[in-house]
Amino acid sequence: MSSASSGSAHPLLPPAKIHLIPVEILSEIFLLVLLDRLVDKKTLELVCQRWYAIMISTPGITSRLWIRGATKKEVVQAFIQRRKTPFAVIVDVDNEDEDDGEDFNYDDFHASLMVACQAASRWQFLNLRSFPPPGEYNAPDTTVKPLDSLRGIIIGEYCDLGSFLEPLMTAITTTPLPCLTKLALSDSRAVLYLAQPTCPHYFFSLTALTITLSRRMEIPADILPHLRRLEYFHAQCLYLPIYPPDVSLPLIQTLTKLVLKSVSVQWMAGKVFPALLSCSITFPHHIDAICVQPVTMLVCEYLEYDSNDLNSLRHFHHPPLAWLKVTSGQWNVRRGNPQFVAICPTVFASAQSLGWLDLEVQCSEQLLDLALRLLPALVRLSLRLASPHALSETFFQRFVAIRSNPGSPCEMAALPTLPLCAQLTELGVYYGRWLRGAERKGLIPVFSDIVSSRDPAGFTLLLWVDPELWKVEGPVESICDVTDDDGIIYVIGIPSPYGIIPLEQFEEYESTSLEVPFKEAEYLVARNRLSIGCLSTLHNLVELRVGNKQDILPTAPPPSLPLFRTLRVLTAENIHPSFLAGQTFHKLERCRMFLYGEGPNLSHAQVTQLPVCTRLDVDDLTLLATFQIPQICELGTSFNHPEFDMIWEKHIAVNANLSGLKLLHVHGWHQQADLIQALRCLPALKSLIVGNGSGLAAEFFGKFVLMPPNETAAFVQSHNEGQVSEVLCPMLKSLLIEECDFKRQLELMPIFKKVVTLHTACGFPLEEFTLFDFELGSKIELIGGHGSFVMEVIVLDGDARPFSLAI
Repeated sequence: MSSASSGSAHPLLPPAKIHLIPVEILSEIFLLVLLDRLVDKKTLELVCQRWYAIMISTPGITSRLWIRGATKKEVVQAFIQRRKTPFAVIVDVDNEDEDDGEDFNYDDFHASLMVACQAASRWQFLNLRSFPPPGEYNAPDTTVKPLDSLRGIIIGEYCDLGSFLEPLMTAITTTPLPCLTKLALSDSRAVLYLAQPTCPHYFFSLTALTITLSRRMEIPADILPHLRRLEYFHAQCLYLPIYPPDVSLPLIQTLTKLVLKSVSVQWMAGKVFPALLSCSITFPHHIDAICVQPVTMLVCEYLEYDSNDLNSLRHFHHPPLAWLKVTSGQWNVRRGNPQFVAICPTVFASAQSLGWLDLEVQCSEQLLDLALRLLPALVRLSLRLASPHALSETFFQRFVAIRSNPGSPCEMAALPTLPLCAQLTELGVYYGRWLRGAERKGLIPVFSDIVSSRDPAGFTLLLWVDPELWKVEGPVESICDVTDDDGIIYVIGIPSPYGIIPLEQFEEYESTSLEVPFKEAEYLVARNRLSIGCLSTLHNLVELRVGNKQDILPTAPPPSLPLFRTLRVLTAENIHPSFLAGQTFHKLERCRMFLYGEGPNLSHAQVTQLPVCTRLDVDDLTLLATFQIPQICELGTSFNHPEFDMIWEKHIAVNANLSGLKLLHVHGWHQQADLIQALRCLPALKSLIVGNGSGLAAEFFGKFVLMPPNETAAFVQSHNEGQVSEVLCPMLKSLLIEECDFKRQLELMPIFKKVVTLHTACGFPLEEFTLFDFELGSKIELIGGHGSFVMEVIVLDGDARPFSLAI
């Protein structure tokens, strides 16, 4: 049991004695923790000086030396002197995450790099993420010492080494490199340099090689014969020579993962790959060689193939696949159908094992339906389509398992015995673009119908519309029903005849900025910032709920935002008053707003018009004072303001028509606030909820006593004659006092009895008078009638919470 879960739990070693653990044991602990990624390396280094010293001296823990555009030579020297073990060097002059605020400095950068080069024999990894452009930096007379400890090199895609390339390559090619196992290059000059006939030993020990170039090389690089231990090979735009059939290529025996893009596959022709588990080929060159001499992959489980001509895919021989992704660039069904037919032998050969199929091939619905019905093991299906026109609503209706919504528009003459892909746990539909108009409005209800017809705990439908990825849910009554998951950052709701269809975006799917392609959306829940551009596209928004982060809504929106004319419900847990100032919400009926920052200055504040709002909940009295609310019926607010009396009389009573207020929820109040003053303005009040009742005294409750019993008959007669009663809240039927101290409140029982019994005797029955104590988990109900008075103690449910207006 952890100490967090039990107050009696004790650590095995008192914190003050942690230094007694030997260095050797701490080193092993650090290695295990870092291996499992349970904590960040930097976090351990910052605990104390002893831990820092152990971290930098443990051989298995790699330290990182960062060299940026303004790094000082002294910093590099101190780093090298403190460490006696090999370390990693990362050069990144464009780094923004840890920018020191200084611009590139030629002298500082060169001096730092030269100091690092003097310790090159201790470099374990070299990562050149970004380098100064050659026009800004030249490396005269630069020498790099032998790289005896080097295990890996990365030269980034946008890293032009300029004059530093020559000394670096010289150091690499003139040093025995038995430890070098990983190499990643994005510079064609570096590739050609290392591919020279004098440098074959450089590739002997590599187990992972990545060469990703932005454009194809002009000179071939003859490197494959030298790759004796390679397990992972990723090449893009690499120019390989034509190899004779009998050439010895050791990598064929060792490769486990192969990724080729715009690279020749001629070297694979007629070969047998005994260890290749995963293969990805995109736009292959010299594919005709494969068609003559097929490739055999004895253990391959994952295959990805992307080409305008898929006929060559059948010449890759492999065991039954578990995962297959096929992409064709043919843009219409007429040209795509032959391509789909060409891959069918590959698909059907793996019918009993294929669990994940990812298709981007334009074809007819009949062909696709036939293929999918012959894949009984399929659990994940991804369909990548140009637009909603690619596959019709009728096609997707075939995925509906059980008719769960009688009112659903997904009507069919008769459902098949089994739905399409009955074992699916995930269906992904990816559209390159979303169309506007009636032709795609029916798709969202169909997607929702698929979800609601299957096991909600074991099925997911993902809808991708560039650049956003959404999870489609079954219909709900309220958009609030799907906002409990902490991972959700956006939820949009689309109305349908049988409920609201939610589309959720999670943090793992989040793009850089929210774009809502579904213009028919009427509901939006947001926990991240919403731009004016995004809000401007939502012309039908009727309900908006934003989370508890600041600046989710723009602070100075234009009055032309559509939501000011369409919103009916608004909740904002953190909203800046400038978003509201001077605006008119023409249709807003229910609203909850909690401010961040200072409230509005009442002497200069612009009034916010809420002409039809009937239910309002705010936490700031000054904000309430700026609202024009002529039809308010239910109000929640805090009276915790030292100038409550002035604000209520000069602003709230002027801007708000309180004569029809039927419910008032008081969150809290300032010790000088006179609640009675506010209640005298509320003749129609039927429900009063006071959120912090511990401070209420007999004087407050005495105001609700109508009159002594011997004057009751006269009062009733005068009331029936239409005379104005001076009694506080004469129409009150429900009085709820929360957060009460029962022991103290019991002393007030005599006055409570008068309140209950006299209201009943006067013809104004107080139907509910309840005191709540949430700490004790109980409440006291005071019941009266015909002179009687009963006090009943009731235990609250475990999920009971203080009152809050339903917005």
